[in-house]
Amino acid sequence: MKRISTLLLFAALSGCAFYGPLGHGTQVRAIMASQIVAPQPHADTGSDGVAAVAAQANYQRSYVTPTPQADSPTFGNK
Repeated sequence: MKRISTLLLFAALSGCAFYGPLGHGTQVRAIMASQIVAPQPHADTGSDGVAAVAAQANYQRSYVTPTPQADSPTFGNK
């Protein structure tokens, strides 16, 4: 009886065996390679100097001559 139950146990566990080719870590190497920064990263395109100076001047000018807010129908019209 003990041999039959052992044989049935091994037969049941053989269904869990993997018979295909092993990947030898191919998937792990692919994931690691996807996390590496490219050797020649793309340069970020930002604003040029003229646009930056104009934006700063516009920001400073907004405090000298602020634009009046329009009346809003939701917040107390007088």
